[in-house]
Amino acid sequence: MFYNFFQRNYKFYFLVLMLIVPFFCRADLIIRKVNFEGNHFITDKELSNLISSNTGEVFNQKTLNQDAKNISELYSQKGFYNVKIHRPEVYPQSSKQVDIIFKIEENEKLKIDSIFLTGNRYFSKRKLFENLSTKNLSLIDISSFLQNILEIYLLNGFLFADVKLDSLKISDSDLNAFISIDEGKSCHFEEYFFEGNKTTKDETLLKLSQIENVKNVTPELLNLAEENIRKQDYILNCNIIPINDRQLVFQIEEDRMTLFSAILGFDNSQINENKLTGFINLDFLNLFGTGRALSLFWQRLSAERSLIELQYHETGFKSYPINGDFLISREEVDSTYVKTVFETEIYYYDLINKYGIYLGVDDIFPGSRRPKIIQKNSYKKIGVFWEYNNLDNFYNPQKGKSYYLKYYNILNKLEGENQSKNAIEISWQDYQKIMSKFVLAFSLNAKVIENKKLTDFDFFNLGGSKNLRGFNENQFYGYRIGWTNLEIRYILSRKSRAFVFTDYGYAENKEYRFGKLFGFGFGLRIETRLGMLGIDYGFGYSNGKLRNPVDGIIHFGIESKL
Repeated sequence: MFYNFFQRNYKFYFLVLMLIVPFFCRADLIIRKVNFEGNHFITDKELSNLISSNTGEVFNQKTLNQDAKNISELYSQKGFYNVKIHRPEVYPQSSKQVDIIFKIEENEKLKIDSIFLTGNRYFSKRKLFENLSTKNLSLIDISSFLQNILEIYLLNGFLFADVKLDSLKISDSDLNAFISIDEGKSCHFEEYFFEGNKTTKDETLLKLSQIENVKNVTPELLNLAEENIRKQDYILNCNIIPINDRQLVFQIEEDRMTLFSAILGFDNSQINENKLTGFINLDFLNLFGTGRALSLFWQRLSAERSLIELQYHETGFKSYPINGDFLISREEVDSTYVKTVFETEIYYYDLINKYGIYLGVDDIFPGSRRPKIIQKNSYKKIGVFWEYNNLDNFYNPQKGKSYYLKYYNILNKLEGENQSKNAIEISWQDYQKIMSKFVLAFSLNAKVIENKKLTDFDFFNLGGSKNLRGFNENQFYGYRIGWTNLEIRYILSRKSRAFVFTDYGYAENKEYRFGKLFGFGFGLRIETRLGMLGIDYGFGYSNGKLRNPVDGIIHFGIESKL
């Protein structure tokens, strides 16, 4: 009976046996060696890094076929379109190992012999190709070649131009490329529309952008115009969008118009009434929508020293790009002296430059202390300055440069004799994007005054959060100071970042010279609900000694917009 049953179903059991036996008896084949033949333009190493069927891996025919496809795609990416990738050859070396050979037939990279243009009316073919190399142009280079042609149009105000590859044709073994150009119209903007500006006047935004004073509006200039508006504290965001060759739209997002920042402390060690320390800064921005601003600043770092400042920013009249900044301050140092300052800068500006004159008067009055340590004196200053700025972001630049140069003369009377000396201030900043969110920031700065019968009020100060971190505020002074700042920044958002820094400083005066001042540390600038939070932690190196990092100095500040 069993025999009859088996005889009737032997085919079924045979099929099951054929399926089960290989499962238990199968041994994986290991790839012993992989060779490439015929590849001259791409190295073995580059191909090996591309494929998955490498030495020591388990052989899989499906993976091997995909590797051949990947090699073909790599050649195409590099402009070799006539390459033939043969089916990979597999050579058994034992019951457990195989060798694989990829055979490649490389033909020459497809070179474009002739280029034909259509649609170019404003620029001739000769003019377009004047600064472009067409020799040895391969098919893989055609994309960047089209972009270079488009850049020529954009730089000349053709913001709606379009350049594309129409076709490729082979004629008498020559490869010909046919490029189509839609020039559009040259943009000369006459109408401006504004959206979102509830407080700021239209003419204020237009004046800040300086679009009216530019002949050829390019995408780069539009970005600079947007950034000139964005860097105003009362503006959150700005986008300038061309509608056509005659009309521009300004899309504005405003912020609050009052800025407040403060840190306050209480010094119980003082026996007098001046126990309150810290600082308060109050800014009234964009007064009446005109861009004018008024700022009040009070500071008392210790019970013996206090400072109060009043600043005003004037935006001028109508559309003339002339501004003025005015400052009045009073500093009182215990009973030793009182110093009053009046300074003004009046300047002409465009998208990236400022050219101005500088005027100032410093009056020094002796305090109630007797005998007098400080004599009454007056310093009159007059000079010129220039500033260049093409940074792509005022708060967190990722590319661009900034220069500042100021030269002025100081007149004062010392011991009954008129004195005259010159001073110069220089600053250079550079920002380079090194990775997706990493930026290298570097600055070089110097301030020098002629060493001619100087008083304590002639010196420049060095140290603290503004220049040399890891040291106390204004810890050093001299008639010649310089410092550099190097930061590696990680961009968190438009206004926020984390960074590590290295600062170097130099200070020289009549008594000493410090040439090896270093500051090291890290910092953070981040937007919070309370405002912009800024923290720097640094420790310094001076006099051959490195400050204990645990005993570093914290520079802290916060700004709130009410």
